[in-house]
Amino acid sequence: MATILSIVLFAVTTLLVLGNLRMVAQDTRAAVTLALRRARHGDPLAKLAFAGLWILIFALSFL
Repeated sequence: MATILSIVLFAVTTLLVLGNLRMVAQDTRAAVTLALRRARHGDPLAKLAFAGLWILIFALSFL
């Protein structure tokens, strides 16, 4: 029963994403553009260190 429910949920989610693919692409582009714009201002080395810290935290949580 859990397998069928998870397959149905996956299918519905996939259909919703594919149905709104243009909006997903626009939102992704806006988020990346905003992140790049913010990265240009301020100290990029500090931002890179902060991103590295989060990557390290997530990597160590899976070990």
